[in-house]
Amino acid sequence: MGFLRAKPLKTRGDVLKTLFFANLLFISPSVLKKENIECVLLDIDNTIKPYGAETIEHCYREWIDNVKAQGIKVILCSNNYVRNVQPIAEQVSCEYVAFCLKPSPFGYFRAYLKSQTQRKKIVVIGDQFFTDILGGKFMQMKTILVDPISYESEGKTVRLRRKMTAVFTNTIKKRQNPYNERRNTNDE
Repeated sequence: MGFLRAKPLKTRGDVLKTLFFANLLFISPSVLKKENIECVLLDIDNTIKPYGAETIEHCYREWIDNVKAQGIKVILCSNNYVRNVQPIAEQVSCEYVAFCLKPSPFGYFRAYLKSQTQRKKIVVIGDQFFTDILGGKFMQMKTILVDPISYESEGKTVRLRRKMTAVFTNTIKKRQNPYNERRNTNDE
């Protein structure tokens, strides 16, 4: 039960700040390598596929393959049930943790155990502050927020959570991201 007695990470203050990218596809494997990432805990719904879709678009499959080709493990983390998560994980040949109960840290803890990686070398990537980012913060992992693929198919509870956490999400989006090429080129 070392998790319950976990010591805070000894890191620079900015390491645990959440980065923002407009889309998962804008996060290159080189960015992950620069951040010393060895494992990505990746949300599914609206991060790599729209809600309700049964397949992942080719571009997102290719992104996952490119990350894995760089030696970075990818574990899919979802609040959904195994019957919904397993077919998606099989499409991209990834391990997965279903029924994560995000933002509770217990699903992320199960993924952490699967990863066999130090927490400081794991990043959580997802489209929702309340579930993905907050859950990663509870585990003291690095986090990256991305815009959702589509708002159209989201349920009422997801839309409500987005409204309730809009202040936090907007703060993250406004923060300077050293890897965001569009912001850096606008500064010139």
